[in-house]
Amino acid sequence: MTNPLYTQDQEAAEKLALRLIERADIRTAREQARLGMLKDSAAASVDGNLGLDYALDQWVLALAMREANGDTADPRVAWNVSNPPRNWFGHVYHGAAVAVDNPDNFNREIPIDGVGNYEIDLRFSKNPPQFSVVIEMEPEHHAGLGRNIGALTLQDLLPHCDAEGRVTVTVGPAAGGALHLQSEPGRIQIYTRDSQVDWDQSPAEVHVRRLDPPAGWKPRTEDKIAATIITDMPAWVGFWRGFKDDFLGFPEPNKLVGPNGRDGNWGYLAGGRFALADDEVVLVTLDPVGSYYTGFQITDPWTIAPDPMLRLASLNKGQVTPNADGTVTYAIALADPGVANWIDTCGLQEGWMLTRWQGVPEGPPIDQMIRNVRLVKIDNIPDDIPRVDLTGRRAQIATRARSFAQRTSKEGWDDAT
Repeated sequence: MTNPLYTQDQEAAEKLALRLIERADIRTAREQARLGMLKDSAAASVDGNLGLDYALDQWVLALAMREANGDTADPRVAWNVSNPPRNWFGHVYHGAAVAVDNPDNFNREIPIDGVGNYEIDLRFSKNPPQFSVVIEMEPEHHAGLGRNIGALTLQDLLPHCDAEGRVTVTVGPAAGGALHLQSEPGRIQIYTRDSQVDWDQSPAEVHVRRLDPPAGWKPRTEDKIAATIITDMPAWVGFWRGFKDDFLGFPEPNKLVGPNGRDGNWGYLAGGRFALADDEVVLVTLDPVGSYYTGFQITDPWTIAPDPMLRLASLNKGQVTPNADGTVTYAIALADPGVANWIDTCGLQEGWMLTRWQGVPEGPPIDQMIRNVRLVKIDNIPDDIPRVDLTGRRAQIATRARSFAQRTSKEGWDDAT
């Protein structure tokens, strides 16, 4: 089985989006958004100023991808909001993301019309990541978080799969059975999300078709798509630029807010800001509380994550060394402190940190999920925290690079059959 992300539809959407962002009219709209960002307080710091254009380019490409695959009469499946750059299909894709993009997730988008009827075909590997398919009402100009109106998880879907891991989900305005997502009139996005606890897990195959395409349908011109992007850009960039100001109340640095339950009670998150001197480290000790997935990561001041392929800017449950009592201590620092669970800030002295728990047992001890958060000097790290030597660190990064590279390989994952 080839890489489920390496599809003709993905190639077409990316090539169109890359053409669109180079148009003079879209570049002009981008520059107008940039002038607004320069007035933001985040632009006054070194890290915020240096990351401004990187963040803006991620947002603009994410919007271009959303509209490149924006035809509800002829929807395709497109992997979007993933910030690492990649070289495939004969082009370099720059990366496109919004707030706190999780490198353990594959977020794919399917645009639909709420009055239409669709089928989504799925196929899972033998060792699939946690999976969900969510139907959301879209905000105007895509500028905001959608309203969740239904979802199915891997646990809902697996009992209905055939021997090859295949299952079909239906979508439409009428009521349906156990594998049906009921829609409402209006613009809707279907999101599928694969959450890896191990980077060697293959995401699902996802295909979509509309059962009742409108009569007289014609594909949109690039000029029309570009005009939509230009119209949407002020609200789109404005929302994601302001997301950091409201996210968790913009807390004081080096503290975690939460854990807070996620919509639909499918998990918890906790987060906050970090601010470090060159010789400092933030030590964060968390309890996985028996959850299927835990992940910890950092971002820049705009909530854009660094490229995680060769840098330890994130760690999930399968990538950490636990403490003796089963908790996990992460060490956020600019320089390698020799701690096994180092979170590399990738040169950032300030930014955001976020942790997620998914697949949490019912009634978790919420007051025990965050055990400790403290700022210390690198020379004062307690001796009982798991360590790693240079050989171990090299192996950790080499394993990370090998596993990550499967995402853009045409052959994909070894366990995909």
